[in-house]
Amino acid sequence: MPRERTKSKLLDAAGAVVRRDGPQALTLDAVAAEAGVSKGGLLYHYGTKQELIEALVARWLADFQHDIDAADPHFVRGYVRASDPAGEVADELGLLAALVADPAVLRTVRERYAIWQDRVEREGSDPVDATVARLAADGLWLAELLGMAPPRGRLREQVLTRLLELAGPGD
Repeated sequence: MPRERTKSKLLDAAGAVVRRDGPQALTLDAVAAEAGVSKGGLLYHYGTKQELIEALVARWLADFQHDIDAADPHFVRGYVRASDPAGEVADELGLLAALVADPAVLRTVRERYAIWQDRVEREGSDPVDATVARLAADGLWLAELLGMAPPRGRLREQVLTRLLELAGPGD
C-alpha cells in the first residue's frame, strides 16, 4: 500500500477510535489494532502519539479549508456554510479535547484561524459583519459539538440565512 494511503488509513483508524471510545482511548496500540497493522507499522509513519495527533489536526484543518472552498466562492459565505455542523461531529470532539490538552497543537490551529480571520476582514464586504458571521458560525459549530442547545429546524435555517446575509453578497 502506498505510503500516503497507509497514513490516511491510520488517521481514519484514529478517528474511529475517538468516535467509538472517546479521545481518552486514543493510544498507539488502539490505533494500530483498529487499522489492522502492527504497532511498529504505525510507528514507522507516526513516531509518537503527538505526531499522530498533529496529523489528525492538520487533516481536520485541511478538510475544513476544502469544505470552505467547496461551499461558496465567497470566502466568508463558504466559511459560514462549512461551519454548519449538520453532519458527524464526533471526530471534532476528540480533536477539541486534544487541542485543549496540547498547547503546541492549539498554536497550529490558532495560526490557521488567524489566516482565516485575515481573509474574513479583507474579503468580507463589511469587516465587522463578516467577523460577526464567522464568530457566530463558530458558536453554532461549538453548540452542536457540545450539545449546548443548538437551534433546530426552521430556526436553524433562519440563523444560517442571517449569517449568510452578514457574510456578504454571493458571487
